[in-house]
Amino acid sequence: MVKSYNNLFHGWINLYKDKDLTSNDALRLLKSKFKKNKIGHAGTLDPMATGILPVALGEATKTIPYIHEKNKTYLFTIKFGDQTDTDDATGKIIRRSNKKPDINEIKSVLSNYIGPIKQIPPVYSAKKFKGIRSYKLARNGIVPDMVKKSKIVKIEDIKLIKMDSDLECTIEVTCGTGTYIRSISKHIGDKLDLCCHVTKIERTKYGPFNLKNILSIDRLIQLNHDIDTLDMIICPVETVLDDILAVQVNSYDANRLKNGSTITFRGKNKDPQSGRVIVKSADKLIAICSLQEMQLQPVRVFNL
Repeated sequence: MVKSYNNLFHGWINLYKDKDLTSNDALRLLKSKFKKNKIGHAGTLDPMATGILPVALGEATKTIPYIHEKNKTYLFTIKFGDQTDTDDATGKIIRRSNKKPDINEIKSVLSNYIGPIKQIPPVYSAKKFKGIRSYKLARNGIVPDMVKKSKIVKIEDIKLIKMDSDLECTIEVTCGTGTYIRSISKHIGDKLDLCCHVTKIERTKYGPFNLKNILSIDRLIQLNHDIDTLDMIICPVETVLDDILAVQVNSYDANRLKNGSTITFRGKNKDPQSGRVIVKSADKLIAICSLQEMQLQPVRVFNL
């Protein structure tokens, strides 16, 4: 964590979002704590979902696009028998089926659901049609053509954790950005010719963040602006850049990069020769750069 000369904080908070709270609601609560700070979150969670909501403060907001590149892990519970218009427990029941799921059939569906998958977003999602969110259209009785909004998402791993009852099961999935858990549930139901919906979703991992170092909103609001306390809960800006190689430059070149200039990189043999790198000077984060033919061109510059 970095605290600047004007008492602004820069870094990441591994926040736990509670049920029935929107991601933006959580952000507004934090803004009351960090009033002067620029603040943003990564990876919106549905109001019914709980779990990890990474929050960026100050200069860390510039790294939000980079955490979007990382995988997320979810635990979710499916209830068979009822299908809702929202594909989750918040919606109205629109269909019912009496058939019970077979554990081996569920596992068979999941085993074929790994890799690049073409996924159709839920009707009740934030996808836009001529500038209008699809969930707003659905609430007004207009059913948008979600097939037009289908996209390829990547499922790294998916497995059945347990059968909670003869009509409920818990599944764990690790996936890339843009994946809808409700769409996974609907896909499973369609393949098994069963009605179902999601009753619980929890994000348990997102890039470098997990449930081991999580902080609740209530606990954060209670904390005072004590530098030692905040130093323990605010992770460094470069936390989400952990998979990008770092190189060191001198103070002169660091200043040139901060001013937007491209510099010649005189690295060591073990340093990368091309690609995306983070640049530090005396171990202080300076910029994210593109390295090509020994030229460092700044892409994102940090004022720390």
